[in-house]
Amino acid sequence: MTRRFVVLALALALGLMGSPWSLVSAAPPSAQDAAAQVNGKKITYQELNGEFLARTRVPFDKVQDDPQAQQARKELLQQLIDGELVLEQAERQKLTVTPQAVDEQVKSIRARFPSDEAFKQALGDTGLTPEGLKANLKKGMLRQQILNKEVLEKVAVSPKELETFFNEHKDTYVQEEAVHARHILIKVAPDASPEDDQKAKERAKVVLAKAKKGEDFSKLAAQYSEDSSKDSGGDLGYFGRGRMVKPFEEAAFALKAGQISDPVRSQFGYHIIKVEARREAKRLSFAEAKEWVEKDLTREKARVRYGEYVAGLREKAKITVNLK
Repeated sequence: MTRRFVVLALALALGLMGSPWSLVSAAPPSAQDAAAQVNGKKITYQELNGEFLARTRVPFDKVQDDPQAQQARKELLQQLIDGELVLEQAERQKLTVTPQAVDEQVKSIRARFPSDEAFKQALGDTGLTPEGLKANLKKGMLRQQILNKEVLEKVAVSPKELETFFNEHKDTYVQEEAVHARHILIKVAPDASPEDDQKAKERAKVVLAKAKKGEDFSKLAAQYSEDSSKDSGGDLGYFGRGRMVKPFEEAAFALKAGQISDPVRSQFGYHIIKVEARREAKRLSFAEAKEWVEKDLTREKARVRYGEYVAGLREKAKITVNLK
């Protein structure tokens, strides 16, 4: 069974455990003071506040009087403590991560940005340097090795458990109504004059006439559409309600399979929509939902196992919290 889908859930599980320690009140701390200590290892206020910035995109000192921000920071510190405990286990077991593996992760993240400048700007916005990013990635990969070994590999679900879980959560396993659509977009600028708007509408009508005469819709989209979906023939795949802007959604769900809409105005311009297929809403059978059920149940059991594992590490650890 593949386990990759629970990685994010386990990362989120770092924040599930409540704090068993009281807070110590003292003078305002400096950046290098310890917000907490885990078996003698400091978690500094600089690290804590840097992580707060990375998660929220807001410096803590700008929201420090907000009770919600204070609570979020406390919970974040617990996540950092748990993470340090897990990292210690990786070090004790002499697990390693190669520089090449870290570099591959950096490349993967860099590929999400349009340029090196945008990548560096994003790092700066979260208070990270390239070296800091690599250090964080290495730690994360070491933690994942431990979680794979101590949590994921020890989670198993039986066929009976799957059926029981499905029967207890039947309302969850529903196939939503969806349509598979293509579109052609003729853009209209937000500040377009009525004359320019009308010109765009007339262009859309010309393309619509070609589509209604039977010309290949995907080829028309590739030729005339003014958004990125043109590269796939205007194909938007299946989507349910609430995924598209309202005028587009209403028009798409009003069409039958094979039908083409008149020009539909949205804030982006004029759309010509063709519905390729429809998928009606229905309750899924156990057989249809089995893979989904397996993922959900495995995730739930992994959360429980993770909590037990970290609780065991805490029992053996010396932890001091100094958060002010």
